[in-house]
Amino acid sequence: MLRLKYYSLTKEEKQTLKEKFYNTEFGNSIKLRLNRLNMTGLIGVLFSIYLFVTANNKWNIVYATILLLASIFFIISSHKVRIKKLNDYLVKTKKK
Repeated sequence: MLRLKYYSLTKEEKQTLKEKFYNTEFGNSIKLRLNRLNMTGLIGVLFSIYLFVTANNKWNIVYATILLLASIFFIISSHKVRIKKLNDYLVKTKKK
């Protein structure tokens, strides 16, 4: 199992790591993709709340619940991928 060294860093070290990683070409593209995934999740959450409020039958509630769960999954997985990529970058740069 891969140890997550990212969690053992201080707040300042995490900030400098993020700045270094996002200045690379790969880091910049990952940042754009993960931000897009977060926005998709946020729009899904907002739309599912709208569906809950305006639900007039049970199927709208079912659709809203499924959309809400998928949107929350998008947001959580985006955060996990961001931490994994930052940890991979940290491990790779520590070896050099």
